[in-house]
Amino acid sequence: MENGTMEDMDVLWEKVECKRYELCRNITPAKLTPYLRQCKVLDEQDEDEILNSLLLQAKANRTSRLLDILRTKGERGYVAFLESLEFYYPELYKSVTGKDPTRRFSTIVGNLVTVDGKMDGAKCEKILVDRDFR
Repeated sequence: MENGTMEDMDVLWEKVECKRYELCRNITPAKLTPYLRQCKVLDEQDEDEILNSLLLQAKANRTSRLLDILRTKGERGYVAFLESLEFYYPELYKSVTGKDPTRRFSTIVGNLVTVDGKMDGAKCEKILVDRDFR
């Protein structure tokens, strides 16, 4: 998916848009933003807007704004969002992609991410060596 064209990205984001209502009703943005910040897809200002804006009172509105911001981040935003869904909302990941969640390795951060969202650099080092990801 690297170096995808704008048309390719539009097709991928359309899959997310088709599930927007379901995503907005079920995702708690505060659960995803730390991971998305760690991936450097969101910055502090983005996170603050999503979580603290007085204009976004309902959780669904916050999630909708999160999706809007991620879409502006292109391929990186799409990949990070799917990874965050895979970690925290596996049923939604399957709904959007049609695939069972399997990855526990972040292609963006380059670290192993446990189910609780914590990074484990030592395990990552071993996985990188074992799988020739270097």
